[in-house]
This record gives sequence, C-alpha cells and structure tokens, in this order.
Amino acid sequence: MKLAAIRTLARITAAAVLFQSANFAYYHFTRYAANRSPFNAIPAKFDLSALPDKTVSYFVNEAGPANLAATDSFAALLTQIRSAARVWNGVETSELRVRFGGLAPKDATSNAATPSIEIDFQDLPPGVRGFGGPTVFGDVVNSTSGAFLPIQRSVIVLPRDMADRGSWTDRAFGTLVHEFGHALGLQHSFVSGAMATEITRSTTKIRPITPDDVAGISILYPTAGFRENLGAISGRVAAGNAGIGLASVVAISPGGAAISTLTQPDGTYRIEGVPAGNYFLYAHPLPPAIGGQATPGDVVLPIDLSINRPAPGGQQFDTTFYPASRTPFITVRVDAGASVDGTNFSVSLRNSPTALHSIEMFSFPGQRDVKPAHSYTAGARNLVVMTGPGLFQGTQPAAGLQISAIGGAVSIPSVRPYLPAPTSYLQMDVQFGQFVSESFVHLIFARNNDIFVLPYGLRVADRQPPQIESISPRNENGEVVVAGTGLSAATRITFDGVAATVRGFDEAANRLTVVPPVGALGLVSHVAAYNADGQSSQFMQAATNWTYDFGEPQSAVPPAPQISATSLPAGTESVIEFTGNGFADGTTSIGFGSADILVRRVWFPSTTRGYANVYVAANAAGNSYNVSVLNGLRLATQPGQLQVTQPSARTAWLTAPSNGFVAGSTASLVVNGWTFTSASAVQLTIGERPVAITSVDGSTIHFTVPANLQAGPVVVRVQQGAEAALPLAVPAAPLPAIISSVTAGFGQPITEQRPARPGELMTLTVTGLPENLAPPGSQPRVTITIGSIEHRLLSVTPGGSTLQAQFIVLPSVAFGTPQILLTVDGLAVQPFSLPLRAF
Repeated sequence: MKLAAIRTLARITAAAVLFQSANFAYYHFTRYAANRSPFNAIPAKFDLSALPDKTVSYFVNEAGPANLAATDSFAALLTQIRSAARVWNGVETSELRVRFGGLAPKDATSNAATPSIEIDFQDLPPGVRGFGGPTVFGDVVNSTSGAFLPIQRSVIVLPRDMADRGSWTDRAFGTLVHEFGHALGLQHSFVSGAMATEITRSTTKIRPITPDDVAGISILYPTAGFRENLGAISGRVAAGNAGIGLASVVAISPGGAAISTLTQPDGTYRIEGVPAGNYFLYAHPLPPAIGGQATPGDVVLPIDLSINRPAPGGQQFDTTFYPASRTPFITVRVDAGASVDGTNFSVSLRNSPTALHSIEMFSFPGQRDVKPAHSYTAGARNLVVMTGPGLFQGTQPAAGLQISAIGGAVSIPSVRPYLPAPTSYLQMDVQFGQFVSESFVHLIFARNNDIFVLPYGLRVADRQPPQIESISPRNENGEVVVAGTGLSAATRITFDGVAATVRGFDEAANRLTVVPPVGALGLVSHVAAYNADGQSSQFMQAATNWTYDFGEPQSAVPPAPQISATSLPAGTESVIEFTGNGFADGTTSIGFGSADILVRRVWFPSTTRGYANVYVAANAAGNSYNVSVLNGLRLATQPGQLQVTQPSARTAWLTAPSNGFVAGSTASLVVNGWTFTSASAVQLTIGERPVAITSVDGSTIHFTVPANLQAGPVVVRVQQGAEAALPLAVPAAPLPAIISSVTAGFGQPITEQRPARPGELMTLTVTGLPENLAPPGSQPRVTITIGSIEHRLLSVTPGGSTLQAQFIVLPSVAFGTPQILLTVDGLAVQPFSLPLRAF
C-alpha cells in the first residue's frame, strides 16, 4: 500500500493518526493528548457499541474496476474481497467482526449513521496496488478502557485497471488482506506479516496472517480472554538518556513467531500478545522512505494534540539486539499471563539511514518466482535469490555482506551474483542443519555497521508444491475430478479463489473429486490446489495453465435470487427468505448496500432456500435499497428491492435468545412494541407448529419448545388477534444426549455413596441420541475417555435414541470425580462426573 495516498485523502476529512495506548504502543493510528510522560494516547478504532453485533459492514462500489485480467470477473474479485475480510473476521481474540454489506454507488454510505468501510476503484500511480485507512472520525469517546477516537468511515481504494494481476492470485489476495487491516485501524509493521509492505510480506492465501497481525487487531478490539494465555514484554529504547520514539522493537523466536511494536516518544514500549516461549529481542529504526513514500516506513506519524504536529521520533540508530549487541545471544523467557519488564536497549545514533533494508526474497522451485521463498530438504530445486538496497557492489555482493539465520535450522555458506540478472539479484546457497524440520527461518543481513533482520525470510519445506495434471468435465452429479501430484485429502481446490466442496480423495491415483462453486454464464475459472503447508500449485504452474469452463448455455442460466419481503419498518428486525440455487454456507452472502441495514445471520436449509435475519436502523426509513447476492462465483443484484417504511404504533418485532432454542426446554421471546395481559390472547408458532404459551410478562412470552424440534433454523411467528409481529428465524438444537446412568456389576447404580472402583466392569446408558444416528445395520463409532485417559469399550448396544456400552475403569485413572467424555459417531455426549475411589 502507498500510505502517501491515504495521507492526502485523510487530510481532506480528518488527520489520520498512528495509534498508541496509555498502556502499550503498537502500529495503529493515534493522537497523543500531550507531549509528556506517561504518554496517554487516543487510539483510532471502530466503536463496538455503535456497531450492531460488533460488526462493521463493507460496501463495494457497484461500478467495479474498469479492466480485469483476462477471464477474470467482478464476481470473482468480490469473492476474494469477501475472503480477505473473513481473515480478520476469524481472529478469535478480536471482538470486531467484518461482514459483506453489498454493492452500493460511490459514497452512498458516507452519510450513514452506522460506521462502515467503503471499497472504491480509482486511477492509481504506477506500482500502487491499493491504499486504505480511516478517513472520518467522530468525537473522542471516554470509556472504561480509556479514551479513543471512533472511526466513522474507512476506505479501501483499489486500481480501476487490474488487468495485470488476476484476483485469484496469492499476491492480489495479500493486498486485499493488507488493505482491510488498514481500514480496521492497523498500520505497517516490519515483521513480514500481512501488515508489512509487499516487498517483505511472507504470507500466502492459506496462511494470510501471522501472530503479529493477530496481536495487532486483538489489542485494538480485545476479547475478555485475549491476554490469558499470552505474555508481554516492556522496556525502553534509548541512546544515552534520550529515548528513541518510533523505534520498532521485535520479539522473535527461532523458527517461531515474531511480534513487534513501536516505541512511544519517550522510547518506552510494550509488546502484547506474545505466545509463551523464549525470544530474542531487537530494536531497529524505521526503514527509509522509498518509491515516493512520504515518511520512513510509510507510517502515518502520531499527532501531538498540544501543538497539533507530529510527535517526536524516528531517529536513525544502529539495529541492536537486546541489550546492546550486534548479534542475538540473550533470550528472554515469556510466560502466559506474565509480563517481562525492564528489557531496555542501549543504542547508538547514526547520521544516515541504514544501507540494508527492504530486502525481497524469492525462490524458484520451478520456472516461476515464489514468495515467500522456500527451500526444500529434498526433491526440488533450491534456487533462492534476493534483491534490495545495500546488497550490491557493482555486479558482486557488497563487500563484507554476511547472511545468517536465527537458530540452527539452516546456514548460508555463500552468496554470489544471480547470473541472469547479476546487477539486480543475488543467489544464496542454503545448507540444512542436522535436525532441520519444516519451519520458517528468520534471516539476518549484516554489512559493516548495517544490520537488517528479515523475519520469516525463508521457509524450509519437506515436500514439493502440489501440481495439477488434469481436470475432468463435470459428471451427472456435478462433480469434477482434479488429478495431480502432491495432493492429499486436506488439499483445497479453488476455482478463481473459491474453495470447492471435496467429495473424496483417491490416494493411489492422487486425485480429488470436488464440486465446483456456482459459476456464472460463460465463466472460465482458474483452478489451483492449496496444501496445508501454505504451498500451492501456483508455485510451479501459472494459474492460466489450468482453467475450468462452466459452459452454461443461455437457457440454463438460473433466475436471480428472490426475497420474500419487499418492505420492512425502520428500527426493527425480521427474517427474509430468499430462494435461488446453489446456496451454501461460506460461499453465499447477501447485502443491501447500506450501513444502516445489517444481515445479522444467514442459514441455508437447502441449496435452493435461505433465511436471513435483517436488522434495519431507525434512521433508514423512506429509502429503497438494492439487494446483492454473491453466490459462489455468481453475482445477482436487484435495484430497489427492499423498501424501508416508517413503523406504525402497532409494529412489533421479536428478540430471541442469542443461543436459540433447545428442543424440550423452556424458553422466552420478547415481542417489542406489544405488551400482554393474558396468554390466551397470543398465538405462537415455531416452524409452522402451534405452541402453547405458558405465561406472559409485559412484552415477554414464556413457553416450552417442542421436544421433537429438528436442528436448524426455524421461523418463529407471534400473532395477537389479527395483528402479526414481524417473523424471526431462530436456531434450534435437539436436546443434548446425556449419560443417564452408570452401573457396576449386576446393576448397582454408581453414586457418591457407592463409587466406582478401578478394575470394575461398568455399564453406562446414553439417552437423547438422534434417531438413526448410524446407518441402518451398522455399528455406531463410540469413543470414551475417563480422566483424559482413553478406554476400550467391551461392547456397544445401540437402540434407537439410546445406547449402552460396557467398559472397565483403568487403574491409571486418578481418584476423585474424573469426567467421562463420550462421542457417538462424532456427536459429543454431555460429560458425566464419575465418583471413583479405592477399594
């Protein structure tokens, strides 16, 4: 990304800022309240309390790019935008969620009350792949966790001309993930993760973010448990007594994670989100501005509000390993839930920027350049090359240049010119250590007083990348067979970046049977294979080598998806049913092109029918909205499909328990807008079944959920006389299976008074299992552990919704009340505490 571009855009509306907190520093956007220690910061982030379900929606300019790569499509690009958003949406230690909001005209969301992200397409300078970040802010919010600057609007700008890079490629995907990170509040980091520039970025589509990226987003939007299993490191970077601001401090584990932070103006720092382990620490200055960048590292500088100018920092100094060394030799131990404090650096200032920086690594397992660079322990060509400032002296490596690895996984015995381009690239030899295994290798480049550390600079791999050798036509079941080398049951096959459904794997023939996603008329899709180790068939083969023609004739084009409701009152929530074909979880999204309309949840009972609970903000009345359905690789947009009206005095809508209904249990619903005095005046249906109401309490009705309710979404309707509340879809679950009894010997019940004993024959009974869980005539697969120790079952006797199993308690189980954990054909049964005593 070019932050210079977003800097210009930000000045139009509000100054973009680099975030640091009163308790930590990181590579976010912030303003400092005052230029004095301790530095209390005002971070820029989305206000979760202003977002429905803590979810920010993104909207894509409906015009799309002007030019796409050959055989690329707008729908394919949208699927990759959606996948990039899901990368951040899937960070478990972040409370913020990101969701597709639909297509919208340019700037259509600029006046919405709900904060949002807008994705636009513009003419960009050569070499700029995109830019993004927050552009509009609200007033400072003072919260219990500290003051922050709420983001009202963020933008992501992509090129109008995307003809030179297909949306299905790893590098295009990396750009999308990167720009979403900026839009959510992250700046550049310098440890080769998603938020590094493309020069040093080491991520792939399968491994799109690193622990550094996870820490960055989680510090902004932490869950309650974010810090429980992670540690922290704090200290100060100083030259003499003078603190160094905007120094990058990195905790790096040999073969493991690299987590970074930026120092505050007084040189203090705190690295959060560090997994337990041993780490080397190093501090380095921001890299010099290159390629038109306005600031070192292309970082938007923090603003000191007391003078309305950038805060001090960014001095040049020699890269230093903790505490004051040119090489890593002292490690710091980090434990979960603990902080290692006082890790202070003593650095030497320098008059000019380091000559070594921004080094880019490539490998050539075949004829294509691969990033991140890979080196193979066997079976593939080990050609690793590099380019970057400070590496060359004419056509030779710079005098004194040395390259080493952190840890003993590999060594670099020699560096020489890369003969096809000796003035631009160097080639290095890689020698493996005795106990090398698949891992990332962090590299150190040194020359005179210059040091550059490249985290994740090289990946050691045991296996070659997968390759595709043939793709069969679609059979009568809609299946395609993809054959090749290096495939496995865990290999993902993608069509223009959208994962196909795997139906089976033939290990002997090394081929996968898959069902492609839904495709549009005449679509020619690029097919690629991705393995769990991060490698893909694109390492060896151009994506254009293998394509799949959906080949649908005009008469077979399905109609656009239809929705059941064409109007909703403002300030309410209701279920909308939509029909079409090829619907599936993960590949079908629906949006209405407005930040004031949120699709809270979507279900697909079948491939032709879906339910969406849609929330409409109170200020959305009087407008009509487009509906966009992105289904696999097919995009359908219907203008003005949903009209938002003013609610009447008797408008009612439902609020259900967030975890849904459990069959046979008692439950309640809130009917907003109505109050009740008698249960007899209210009619309730769940999944079209009438349900008796046991009592009412104001706007709340109480009832018992039908015992035979099947798992999945059910539509709930409430009626009072001739008036009907807006319906709502609610997830339903059957009653959990339980271990109803455990007996010893000839039927003695196990209790605290009569505990189980080691070596005894036990019989347990499970009730509440789904009928016909196992196929007719087959024996269910049952596993059992007691006190975390796996046991062997002597017999299993199924019987409809019940099951009996016999076992002997092993002597190795500790006395007390160990838990019995049982699964039946993968279904977990509720744990049972077994009283266990000695004889």
